Parts: sequence; structure tokens; C-alpha cells
Amino acid sequence: MNTSALDGFDVIHVISRYFQFCDAKDFDGMRSLWTDVVTVDYGGVFPLEGQVEADALKRTMAEVIGPIPLTQHMVTTPVADVEGDTATVRFHLEALHHHPDLGRDERTNDWTLYARNVIGLRRMPDGWKVSSEHLTLVHQTGNTDFVSDLMRLAAGRS
Repeated sequence: MNTSALDGFDVIHVISRYFQFCDAKDFDGMRSLWTDVVTVDYGGVFPLEGQVEADALKRTMAEVIGPIPLTQHMVTTPVADVEGDTATVRFHLEALHHHPDLGRDERTNDWTLYARNVIGLRRMPDGWKVSSEHLTLVHQTGNTDFVSDLMRLAAGRS
């Protein structure tokens, strides 16, 4: 297949949809954007690493992100490099997470992470799909144990 001038726009559009689906808790929508196996490295902030089947990734996203009442993932300065049927999008990510049941203090129930993200994509017959994601944590504010605290809350432990 030929690389078109629109491929850069198309892969950035996939990334935008990915995080829109994440914030809307549309895990089927997220799954529709992944290859069947995705290589992930979330820099230690999410409980998955390595090659993960997309259905397992969807389940984990639903278990961890699903219960969070408010998330807002903001993607800035995306740069797309497309070569034939593969692409890489590099961008900065600011991700706000808020759960009021973790405590009365926003330092307990809020967590914001700032990261550099690199997402790899492959052109498939039905469009571009995310094949890898690598997050490098740059800074975080609020409750840095947010994910662990959520898991304890879900298990009924305080």
C-alpha cells in the first residue's frame, strides 16, 4: 500500500479517538482501535507490561479506569511519522484522574500524570490500529498511589 499525505492525519485521529473512548469509558471503542496483540509499557503506572492480547487489555482498562468517575486525557504536540504500513505518533500527555471515594482531600482523590507517549500503529484492512504504546512518566501530582488505592477500594479494603 502507498503512504498518502493523509496518513499522518489519520494516525493522529486514531490517537484522539483512543483517548476520547478512554474518557467516555467506551472500552469496546478502545478495543476497536487495537491490533489483536498490543505491546505495552505504561512506565509502571498501570498493571500491564509486554505483549498483551487486546481483549485482556480491554478487561484491565475496564477494571482499572472504569470505576474512576472522572478522567481527562489531554494529548498535545502530536508528531506522526508514517512509513508504508507502520506509523509512530509521539506526543505529550496530561492525564487527570479523580475519584471522590478515596478521601476527603484532593491530594487523596486526585492524581494527575504528565508523560511522553509513543504509540505505534499498523495499517490493517479496516484502517490504522494501535500495535504498541510506551509511556514515560515525567511528573505527577496528587495521590501517586491512586491506582493501588482504587484496587483496594474495589476489593473492599480501606
